[in-house]
Amino acid sequence: MNPSEFVMDTNLVDEGDKRLMVTFHRGIEQNEAKSTEAGRPIHDDVDLITIRFPGQRDSVVAKADYGYQQRFPVQWAQFKANAEQLGSGTQLSEVPWLTPAQIADMKAANIRTVEQLATMADANGHVFMGFQGLKQRAKVFLETAAGNAPALKLQAELEKRDAEIADLRGIVNRLVDEKKTAGKKASLV
Repeated sequence: MNPSEFVMDTNLVDEGDKRLMVTFHRGIEQNEAKSTEAGRPIHDDVDLITIRFPGQRDSVVAKADYGYQQRFPVQWAQFKANAEQLGSGTQLSEVPWLTPAQIADMKAANIRTVEQLATMADANGHVFMGFQGLKQRAKVFLETAAGNAPALKLQAELEKRDAEIADLRGIVNRLVDEKKTAGKKASLV
């Protein structure tokens, strides 16, 4: 399944959560009650969540309870579908001004999207050569894209309208041809 198929209402996501690198995964947990009863360690499969902060090595690992599933619905859906968990945002590979090496370095630092790069704390940027320039470029990219959004929406609506007009023309031409054919048959009778 393509991870881009997962859609999220971005109004429901906290701005701080958009910056996080979140993945769900399977893990194990010792079941104390069953272990005590059996006299040996018994483990259960559990769903876990790992939350990483862009530019930091630290992460939080916890049980993927209902609250986390609702807080990060796209990543949860991707996990359940066994798809790559990319989260929400413009992937770094989509921008032409980053080199493959820069993208790899950022992924190693838990930065996957342009949004994460643009909002990353300056204190975490010391590991990247030219970090301030990259961060500024990411901010300008996002601002420009937001400014272009209304024009792109209008273009999509115009293309849809043009397709509908072409369909209607086809229907009208078919009806005219049918009327001509019916008129010729009537004159032959």
